[in-house]
Amino acid sequence: MRRSIFLVGILSAALSASCTSVRIPAPASTPPIMDQIDLSGEWEFQDEGTAQRIALDDKGNGSYAWQNGHIVTTSVSSGRWEGNWYQEGNDREGGFEVLLSGDGGEANGTWWYTRIGTRNIPPREQGGSFRLKRLAPATLRPGS
Repeated sequence: MRRSIFLVGILSAALSASCTSVRIPAPASTPPIMDQIDLSGEWEFQDEGTAQRIALDDKGNGSYAWQNGHIVTTSVSSGRWEGNWYQEGNDREGGFEVLLSGDGGEANGTWWYTRIGTRNIPPREQGGSFRLKRLAPATLRPGS
């Protein structure tokens, strides 16, 4: 019994001494290119007389029905929202850049292709202009 108490005492002292030299790194800060803007909700994409609904999470990532499309936001800074889009249905992808309105409910900007099938396209060479309008903010579902 004495021997086990002695061993516990030595182990406790050794662990205490080793823990004092452990340094815990500071948490990584949010990259400066990402403003804290909540982009979640249902948005309408308007382009050349057509309209598509897009469901986004708070970071601006989401999907739309046309060609099984997806949007990935890469940066939001000073009202400028940038990202990439992917359409599995017709094997196309590209980028976009819009300027958000002051209240964050609308945005106007440009989209472009970076790839159609196997053909790579220089960014901003082929594309067009479009408008986004927030139809409804995200709603919490029971249990979330």
